[in-house]
Amino acid sequence: MRVIVTRARGDAARTAAALRARGHEALLSPVLQIVATGAAINPGSAQALIATSAHAFEVLPQADAARLAHLPLFVVGARTASAAAKAGLAPPCVIAASALELAQQIAETLPGPAHLLYLAGHDRKPDLEAALQAQGHAIHVIEIYEARAVEALSLEVAQALAQNEADAVLHFSRRSAQLFAACVAKAGLSTQAAGLRHVCISRDAALGEDAVIALTPDGPGLLKALEQT
Repeated sequence: MRVIVTRARGDAARTAAALRARGHEALLSPVLQIVATGAAINPGSAQALIATSAHAFEVLPQADAARLAHLPLFVVGARTASAAAKAGLAPPCVIAASALELAQQIAETLPGPAHLLYLAGHDRKPDLEAALQAQGHAIHVIEIYEARAVEALSLEVAQALAQNEADAVLHFSRRSAQLFAACVAKAGLSTQAAGLRHVCISRDAALGEDAVIALTPDGPGLLKALEQT
């Protein structure tokens, strides 16, 4: 299949490699660009560091990483843990599968109220912060990166849609799905794109009832859902 990948460039390259390994062709059209915000980082009295995305450590300045290295680290996902290691931080105390699981494991590891430093993206769901606050923790959120919208399809994907040469599109979040739909409409290709199969990492990322939803909310689950359509 010829599959459109709309993730930010670094993430898109990894997904493209996974698609090629399974015999598919990847068509890249990132709808998001990850940029550092330049936010000041002051550990202050923080007792632990948390992050839910590898992007937080990919944009973390080396000097700030050194100042945070003494803090116990709690993250979501193995790739976030790997990015933290590359930035010079110690291995995480916890590598959770989801934000809510991370909150549960923090509750077990830090049973008393703690001051947590959260390296976050500008656009994020409130679930983790709400769960931690419900546990009595104080959270200092530093929006260290931003996922900026890209306003146009890549030439490769625009041409593929115009010529009806794309089969499916992968959606990793609701925002990226919405941005892809907006880029398609802006290019005047909504009619040509109507036949695409929309394969989504979760129900939240689906814009229509006919979308295919992965059984597990991760990359392997998404690729498996793609091949079952």
